[in-house]
Amino acid sequence: MPIISKIGQKTWRVRIAVYSIYGILLFGSLSMLYPLTLMLSGSVKSNADFQSLSPVPKFFFNDDVLWAKYIESKYNNIREIEMAMHTPMGNWSQVRRPKINQSQNIRAQKFIAFREQTSWSNDWFTLAHMTLGQNERVYLNEIKNRYDHDITQYSDALGVRYKSWSQAVAPTTPMHARYFIFPKTINFQILDEIKQSSLGKDRAAVNLDAIYWQVYLRPKWNTIKSYNEAHGTDYQNYQQVLLTQTAPESGPARDDWEDYVRHDLNLAYIRLDKSVLTNFRTFLANQYENNIDDLNLLWITSYSDFTQIPLMERIEGTSRVYLDYAEFLAKNTEGNTEKSIDEKPDHCPLSAISVYGIRQAFEEYIAHSEGIPVDQIEHLSLPIAAVDYADFQTQTGFLRWEFTKRNYIKVLDYILLHGNGIRNTIYYCVLTILTTLTINPLAAYALSRYKPPSAYKILLFCMCTMAFPPEVTMIPSFLLLKRFPLIGMLVAVLAAVLAMWAIGKVRPQLNDAFKGILAGIIGLVAGFYLMPAIFGADTAHVSLLNTFWALILPGAANGFGIFLLKGFFDSLPQELYEAAEIDGGGEFTKFWTITMSLSKPILAVLALSAFTAAYSEFMMALVIIPDPEMWTLMVWLFQLQSQAPPYVVTASIVIASIPTFLVFLFCQNLIMRGIVVPVEK
Repeated sequence: MPIISKIGQKTWRVRIAVYSIYGILLFGSLSMLYPLTLMLSGSVKSNADFQSLSPVPKFFFNDDVLWAKYIESKYNNIREIEMAMHTPMGNWSQVRRPKINQSQNIRAQKFIAFREQTSWSNDWFTLAHMTLGQNERVYLNEIKNRYDHDITQYSDALGVRYKSWSQAVAPTTPMHARYFIFPKTINFQILDEIKQSSLGKDRAAVNLDAIYWQVYLRPKWNTIKSYNEAHGTDYQNYQQVLLTQTAPESGPARDDWEDYVRHDLNLAYIRLDKSVLTNFRTFLANQYENNIDDLNLLWITSYSDFTQIPLMERIEGTSRVYLDYAEFLAKNTEGNTEKSIDEKPDHCPLSAISVYGIRQAFEEYIAHSEGIPVDQIEHLSLPIAAVDYADFQTQTGFLRWEFTKRNYIKVLDYILLHGNGIRNTIYYCVLTILTTLTINPLAAYALSRYKPPSAYKILLFCMCTMAFPPEVTMIPSFLLLKRFPLIGMLVAVLAAVLAMWAIGKVRPQLNDAFKGILAGIIGLVAGFYLMPAIFGADTAHVSLLNTFWALILPGAANGFGIFLLKGFFDSLPQELYEAAEIDGGGEFTKFWTITMSLSKPILAVLALSAFTAAYSEFMMALVIIPDPEMWTLMVWLFQLQSQAPPYVVTASIVIASIPTFLVFLFCQNLIMRGIVVPVEK
């Protein structure tokens, strides 16, 4: 009988009440979706947009956010972006798409043509998108293919011991650092090959003017106003302050240029005039006390004397070559002035030093393409922002898809490249389900069919196990598994069976219960007293750590599962068992054909519970499995979360929830049948 009659359903008050109830239920269901959308949205974010709270990622529809994520992917962080674009950025919330005027756009198109038509030196640019980006994956795939996916081969070639491919990250190239040189190691060689074959939009130009401002000028004069006051200039912004090819004529700007170039600028961008060759040779002779063999040993060369040493147009070589050139550059007259320069034959005059970077090469390209001398080219800051924005506009669709998937790719790569997490998890879940569906039904069937006098006491004991959380039993379980009495148990069982048989032969008139108790006592004495006393205390014990048994045995028998199954088995029709006995069916036939067949709904619930418990097991799996090769998926994801940024952690949570979601999605009918607990006749 319905709660509301058909007549009552026609009144407007009842209808409003019913619609209100449905509205509340609908609102409640939608409110449950909000946290899910926040998690999904957070899994595709990065530092550029992680602070924004939105159920839908803003870069899907907001190009300003997409631009911020693009330049973050290309340059990695705010400081690197400022050292490329020659402008202060503040923080990610302040990043907006640049406003490009016509002259900037024309200059950007010239730079793009220069980028496509000329061959760039490896110190003119770095490879972009190397943090969670596509080029990081290109690098990793390249080294894996070269070494047949064998991390040991790659480790031996590099001379660094890696345990997994996720540790083989691409090397960094800090071109703003004074003494950075490209090592000859295999990882830098592979990186350089990828750089030279990369597309123009994947190249991050090394902007020496921006580095000069970021590293040297900005710490001294934070604003252009303070710089103008100190230098007597009237620049509108720092983009007008350039690192000129040669030192300014005079004044504070000359002192800044000299101090930075002599002591801070990377030597790869410094050129020395041939007029200082004699001074350089004199410096080296004094440095090595006229012993050319010492120089050859450190430079890895074979000069016969110091007069054969050339002056490199582009400084390169071993680290000692860099140190010697750096010391020669810094070696000026006393007091760091140009006085008495002729009296210092082993010093480097400022007039012989020049700077050559990508802006100078770009100006030469423009001069050549327009057919005018280089000195007639207007010196302007590189149009990096305009070029990046032009590249950005041509790939917005690709970028949205790339930023959506890259965190998930990072997590999947980590899972696939670390140990046997997926395989171990599958084995663990399958074995746990099989064990649960074997031991618990057998125990419940015995209590239900044979109805021992102490059945309810046994059930009470099973229910009491639910009063203790797993953390309480973790340490006892660990100690038991570390010294598991497997041999003693086998000997005890064997001795008890033999004793039961012998007692039955000698005293058949004894009660079966008494014979069982006596045989049990004999088995315990034989397995846990006599055997350790004769063969040693450690003989009866084995360690189950680093085995699947250590994961499965502590939860093989579940008190609540036995209680639930026993109640379900009690509700099954006894007539079916009686009919089976008349037909000559044995106990196993009745158990398997009748009991298990009619208990599929409740068994499905137990199987799902066992799967959920095994799949989500973390702490116990970490404690009792010290070997990483035996770790399950959840342990590896925990390791990832301890070293990954929060948005990658969120992506790992989403991926980890997929198996459980799919199981419950496709098994929901069985779950509902198990909740209702129907009786099939």
